[in-house]
Amino acid sequence: MRTDLVPAAEALSIILEGASPVDVETVPLAQAHGRVLARDLPALRTQPPFRASAMDGYALRGADAQTAPVSLKIIGEAAAGHPFAGTVGPGEAVRIFTGAPVPQGADTVQMQENTSRDGDHVTILKVIVTGHSVRPEGLDFKAGDVLLRQGDVIDAQRLSLAASMNHPALPVWRRPRIALAA
Repeated sequence: MRTDLVPAAEALSIILEGASPVDVETVPLAQAHGRVLARDLPALRTQPPFRASAMDGYALRGADAQTAPVSLKIIGEAAAGHPFAGTVGPGEAVRIFTGAPVPQGADTVQMQENTSRDGDHVTILKVIVTGHSVRPEGLDFKAGDVLLRQGDVIDAQRLSLAASMNHPALPVWRRPRIALAA
């Protein structure tokens, strides 16, 4: 048995010689905070899963708003969780809310502050660039993208990311059992 002082790195090496790796366990997200991820974690879904509106306004064809003012017929409404089922054609617009899927045929969202509504028509008051305020499918991440890595300590931010990646539970290293003998 050694009784002389040794450098910290050497002491750690001596201690770890007798240590064996811990097993992997899967724990629900609610129990994963502070744990260490045991393997890389790929996203199980694409986010956003569709082209989504980045703001409240009107979904339209960018080609229809290359001059202003221009009046478009409102043919429906799209809200988060309640998409518009039809197709936006020339001269048409759909009232849309933040997070809602952008309807077929539309490629641009004009924010409501730059419009004026009168009954079933909306006037686009400012020229807009095609694609404006549309979040493309997969903008945040795509299914299969590895966003969390083995060895990451699961904090609040990583926990939220794992949940948005559609993981209900995480593979983590089992907490080691340590005994001290004086």
